[in-house]
Amino acid sequence: MDEESVQTSFEIIAMSGEARSKAYEALGSAKEGDFEVASSLLGEAQSALDKAHNIQTSLITRAARGESMTLDILLVHSQDHLMTSILALELIQELMELYRLRAEDREETA
Repeated sequence: MDEESVQTSFEIIAMSGEARSKAYEALGSAKEGDFEVASSLLGEAQSALDKAHNIQTSLITRAARGESMTLDILLVHSQDHLMTSILALELIQELMELYRLRAEDREETA
C-alpha cells in the first residue's frame, strides 16, 4: 500500500462514518419528534457524505484518465463504508418521513 492510497482510504472511511453517525442521530431526533434538529443533522450527514463521494469521484476520474492506481483491501474497504453510508442515509430519510407523517396524523386526531 502506498501512502496516498492509505490516506485517501482513511478520508473516505472517516467521512462515511461521520455521515452515517449524523444520519442515525437525525433518526433519533425524528423519533423523538424534533424534526428541526433531525433536519439539521441530516444536512450535516449529507455534507459529510458529499465529501466522501467527491473523493471517490476524483479516484474514478483518475482511473478513467488511465492513471495507474494502487487497488488494495483498504481502498475496497473504504468503498464498502461509503456505499453502506449512502444506503443508510437514503433509508433514514424515508424513516424520518414516516415519523413526520405519524406525528402529523397524531396532531390531526388530537
